[in-house]
Amino acid sequence: RNPIDSGSNEGISLSIEVEGGSISAHPDCIISDEDTGLIVADIKTMNDRSFRSLKRGGTVRAFSNYADQLTIYAKALSNIGISINKLAIIALNKNNCEGYIDFFDFEPERFEALKKRAEFIFSCNEAPEKGDKFEEWCCDYCGFNHLCELAKKDTAVGDENVPTTDNQNISNAIELLKEARELSKTGKELEDEAKKVLDVEVRQQNIKSVRTGNIILVLNEVTSSRFDTTAFKKSHPDLVKDFTKTSTSVRYEIKNLQEVA
Repeated sequence: RNPIDSGSNEGISLSIEVEGGSISAHPDCIISDEDTGLIVADIKTMNDRSFRSLKRGGTVRAFSNYADQLTIYAKALSNIGISINKLAIIALNKNNCEGYIDFFDFEPERFEALKKRAEFIFSCNEAPEKGDKFEEWCCDYCGFNHLCELAKKDTAVGDENVPTTDNQNISNAIELLKEARELSKTGKELEDEAKKVLDVEVRQQNIKSVRTGNIILVLNEVTSSRFDTTAFKKSHPDLVKDFTKTSTSVRYEIKNLQEVA
């Protein structure tokens, strides 16, 4: 049965089998164009900065994760005999309702890299170590946060037993924490956007320093060593037990009530 002509309003649900498991694919839509043929597309709402970044750099350069997402969709469709000629991001600017469509090609080498990454993840027997730069807001977008030790919590958000406070100091502190995390997320996105450009225009051109106005950018190569805790745990489990110290800390999680519904 053709999943794009099912006569229902249900979303398209596909999967790609790889060694160790399968990758799910849920495309938003497939567009039929007389000149181009079939186009698999995903719809994204964006703030003004992200929208401008997409228009300026394109999906592959500005949002490689979106390109990865659509690559999986196109491959899953081709596996069931539906030939996709183009990929597209349909973007809507949340600030002014401006629309934009970015078209790009399917890259077989991108899919092969994604396939290898998925197979590596499926082959792992242990959960990955928590990174030094782990951002707590990532849990909000993870489908497994209800299973993860990093995201566990004692009280469910939205529970009627959660007390409401009229303490203004507490309210102000919660709002400040929420704002700080949103700024942290935005700052990380801005930094990543800048680095994508500088990697191509500066680092890959072997430029060591450059000046613009009163700002000087200097590239310094840094070599660092990281202790392989996973390998050490496997090789010396007894030592790990003897030298492991248990500590307790509080992790503050911010949720909006409308996210619970």
